[in-house]
Amino acid sequence: MTDKPLRPQLNIRLDKHPSLLDDIKQAASDRNTTASQFVLDAILRALGKPTTTTPTDTASLEAILAEVDELIDAKLDKRLKEFERRLLAEFRQDDRQSATEEDRQVVEEARPETRPDYQEMRDRVLKSLTTGRGRIAPSAPQYKSAVKVLDRFITEIQGDTKTPPGDST
Repeated sequence: MTDKPLRPQLNIRLDKHPSLLDDIKQAASDRNTTASQFVLDAILRALGKPTTTTPTDTASLEAILAEVDELIDAKLDKRLKEFERRLLAEFRQDDRQSATEEDRQVVEEARPETRPDYQEMRDRVLKSLTTGRGRIAPSAPQYKSAVKVLDRFITEIQGDTKTPPGDST
């Protein structure tokens, strides 16, 4: 006789479930394991014994690679946008010193118009006006002065030299 250790085997007939073998092979492939290991782990779990792999589904290698590609693409996009922003800022700094008016128009057209909503900011500041006893009433002289000052400030920021309606100063 030979000195080889015994290799216990279990042969299972799947006559009543012909597609089960394909399902087992696919599930094992999805979990990056063999069909034998997949079935062995299922039996061990059913018997309440520890398994060699985790019972949760693990992503296939293709899914992991796709996710890694997406993460790398997102990081590269972010870095590229930051690089473009810094490059444009340097170009604008150089542009301020030596560019012609035509060059400045090209840079201005490339810059997105993102002007804050000054009226919304004004309203938020006015809502926050308080005294030691609570909010300042809209009829109070301090509130009216704040409204005039903020309106004049917004007008100057927007480049409008006209005084706002109702401002006599």
